Amino acid sequence: MAMGWSITDRHIENFTEARKKKICEQRVNIHSYKDYEKLIKKWKVYDGKSYVPATVRKLYWEVKPDDLVWIRYKGIYYLGRVGDTSQWIYKINQDNLQKDAAIQRTDIEWLAVGDESTVPGFVATAFIKGRTLQRINSEAVQIFSQHYYNTKIGKEHYQGLTIEANPEEFYDLLSPTDCEDLVCAYLSYEYKYIVIPSTNKKSTELYECILLDPEDRSHVYIQVKKGNVDIDANDFRHLQGKVFLFTSEGTVKNLDSNNENIKCISPEELFKFAISDAAKNIVSDSISYWTEYMRKALK
Repeated sequence: MAMGWSITDRHIENFTEARKKKICEQRVNIHSYKDYEKLIKKWKVYDGKSYVPATVRKLYWEVKPDDLVWIRYKGIYYLGRVGDTSQWIYKINQDNLQKDAAIQRTDIEWLAVGDESTVPGFVATAFIKGRTLQRINSEAVQIFSQHYYNTKIGKEHYQGLTIEANPEEFYDLLSPTDCEDLVCAYLSYEYKYIVIPSTNKKSTELYECILLDPEDRSHVYIQVKKGNVDIDANDFRHLQGKVFLFTSEGTVKNLDSNNENIKCISPEELFKFAISDAAKNIVSDSISYWTEYMRKALK
């Protein structure tokens, strides 16, 4: 594992020549985290502050043997197990300085997993926003990662794993896009609605896309939220057509049971459809990957 904050030449380019010379001389002699910390505090390398960047501290203090780490390179995701002899090192050479990758963790066993369709949604979304090194706070992702590692190496390194087939665990594994696709598949199966792909645009933030009811050509609007996000039904009352709202952990507020045009799809209802035989041949490969994972847990 490697990361930035390597005290590269560009990090110190605004310092005086005399100061840069001293820092370059001392960075060659960094052999431990304490050496690195001492230099950073002495010269206030980053933004004139005397403390080590948070992610560098995390790499030293929080990464432990047997931890599993996800990285992404050129669209492919890799799962790494931190070995028993793993150490924090500062490995300085011209190549590492140029790539800003001198800060490293040794003894990592890497396994190629695949593209975004083969990793949990929580993993994929963690790469969109966040820190260089961050924890993924999801029990479902932890169990999947350990289960995947066991499967790849062909033995039960991580023991006592229990895969639970329930909506909460299931939606942790899906990406936001998967949730949208699953809602469309559900409406297509349940009501025979037809998706109009060209209506899925960033400019229409109120709804994900428009579907068409083949019986009367009326429009069907959907709003899908993954996570603890609430949806207000009042925001959709002006739309001329049917509306379906879904949030995996939040609440649909101000829903009027007398209004037949606005309906809520519950997480339980959608999960039941997802793992049913009816969904097998009409959902995307990425959703199918996780529904098969859940079906195995039900056996």
